[in-house]
Amino acid sequence: MKKDDIAINTATQLWHCFNEGKWDNARRLLSEEFEAYWPQSREKIVGPDNFIELNRRYPGTHKIKIQNHQYSYDKWDHVHHVTTTVYIESKMPDGKEMTLYAVSFFEINTENQIFSATEYWADTYDAPEWRKDLVENF
Repeated sequence: MKKDDIAINTATQLWHCFNEGKWDNARRLLSEEFEAYWPQSREKIVGPDNFIELNRRYPGTHKIKIQNHQYSYDKWDHVHHVTTTVYIESKMPDGKEMTLYAVSFFEINTENQIFSATEYWADTYDAPEWRKDLVENF
């Protein structure tokens, strides 16, 4: 397997583990130095155990579908970069259903473990009335 395929597999496998609730398997994909950044809420999650526990405790049930991924390699720092876009359908404990997208920027070390993630979360919504004549829905 090529290095880019291995790095892509590491990042996408994390999403598969989260989708299936396989927390121990997900934990093995993260380095001991792992940190995650959620800029929208100005949160930094330090350590792989905190990240796994946060996701394990996240309320509701969630179906995660990988939509896209991209790969690059930084020759100078020897870091693999994988960007994923996932679509998530959630049922919250109060019965509310929501859909959203997450775009994640993963940095993966030479041992094929994720050591950094920056994630942006966006709710889905219909296009505002004022621009409906300028766009197409997909």
